[in-house]
Amino acid sequence: MESIPSFPSAKTLWWLYAIAALSLLTTLRLPYVGEEAVYTIISLEMWANREFFLTTLCGTTNPRPPFLNWLVIPLANLMGWEHVLQASRLVTAAATVATGGVLAWLTTHLTRNHVLAAFAALVYLSGDVLFYRGWLAYSDSLFTLCVFAAIACTWVAVERGRAWLIWIGMAALTCGFLTKVPTAYVFYGAAFVVLFFRRDYRRVLLRPGSIAAHLAGIAAFILWNLYVVRGAHSTGAVEDIVYKFQIAGVANYLNQLWAFPLETFLRFLPASVLAAYFWYRGRNTSPGTKAVVTQDALPLALLVWMTALNFLPYWWWPESHIRYIMPIYPLITLIIAYVIWQAGAARVRLAVRWLVVFIALKYALGLWAFPAYQEKFRGNYAATAANILEKTRGFPLYVTDFSATGLSVSAHIYTMRFPQGLIKPPDKWDNGYVLAYTANPQLGQVSQRYQLGGNELFLLCRGSACQAGTGERK
Repeated sequence: MESIPSFPSAKTLWWLYAIAALSLLTTLRLPYVGEEAVYTIISLEMWANREFFLTTLCGTTNPRPPFLNWLVIPLANLMGWEHVLQASRLVTAAATVATGGVLAWLTTHLTRNHVLAAFAALVYLSGDVLFYRGWLAYSDSLFTLCVFAAIACTWVAVERGRAWLIWIGMAALTCGFLTKVPTAYVFYGAAFVVLFFRRDYRRVLLRPGSIAAHLAGIAAFILWNLYVVRGAHSTGAVEDIVYKFQIAGVANYLNQLWAFPLETFLRFLPASVLAAYFWYRGRNTSPGTKAVVTQDALPLALLVWMTALNFLPYWWWPESHIRYIMPIYPLITLIIAYVIWQAGAARVRLAVRWLVVFIALKYALGLWAFPAYQEKFRGNYAATAANILEKTRGFPLYVTDFSATGLSVSAHIYTMRFPQGLIKPPDKWDNGYVLAYTANPQLGQVSQRYQLGGNELFLLCRGSACQAGTGERK
């Protein structure tokens, strides 16, 4: 008689989760990727200037809030400021792993199924999160943790009648807007509206303690902007939204309508494809072969509504980026994991095998392919920075190149001579060097040109500094 396959054990799934989490460390020592240098330079300047509230980038006021930097600074002090990039990536990786834990905690309280909770966490640590955004030293992973933790705390609070959890959720939400942008409140607000429509949840949400917690969360946002940074962070976010609205075109909008859902689907490979396939095949599957979630079924309708309300604005906005919806990655993950789970034990085991293959692939990419790609196609930022410091020794050095390449080199220069940083040149300067995006004769004479992958970095000079000569270095 053919045996009925069983679900993987929670212990096995958590071991696989730990192995996947460790793979985030394989990319720890990669050179700067994208705009990672923005966050490391802000941390460097924050510590050098002992200014922990208003952030600056190369001496220029920057609208980014400081919570990520508050976490990076003590770690960079412990590791040494020459390792500030690694410190930033460790914070990101820790936030990613913690988000998977929060997802498992939420799933456990919604379904009382510890195996499904572990499976959901494992699915979360796959695809885009595993290969790229889970370790990249941007603010998105920490923002995701904070916002999703706020949603999860409130959901568990109303599900289990534990209103005190909402206070923890409001603390997490406050950390969310201090990490990136005030849209933390928009993500949370959409989830709150969905929860409020359920009658038994309203009894908890309308308790005095719950109302007080939400008022405290709103007050924290207002007080921070009025009295600490005086609107600097919120103003920057509004300006960014207005700018994207101005540059949006009809073609971009039409492209967004089909491309954004497709990209979202692909970001959750392989689980998204498996879920879609199992769902399609499951329509003809007999009920006896499907999984049964123990005790409580997942409130799928609430989950879908939460996800949809938060997804639609970014889907309909022509200048969106996939990382903007990272706070709902865990919600999308739970939908995917639940669809696979309902397909039965055999298909859950098949999904786990595919996840193992992708974890192994991440190790191969992190230990070999990513470093090889960076070396061949991105250039050596550290060597370039060392050459610039040698060439400019004894002269003032400024920067006007705020591209990803320019800031990556600037970050290395900063760490090599910390705490002395780089700033934009003053209105009048007669002698010294400046890192520039183009060979601008009004800014200075070309002293050196550096080819870094497909990008160029120009070292321009004025006055006696130009006696060092001109040249080209690759």
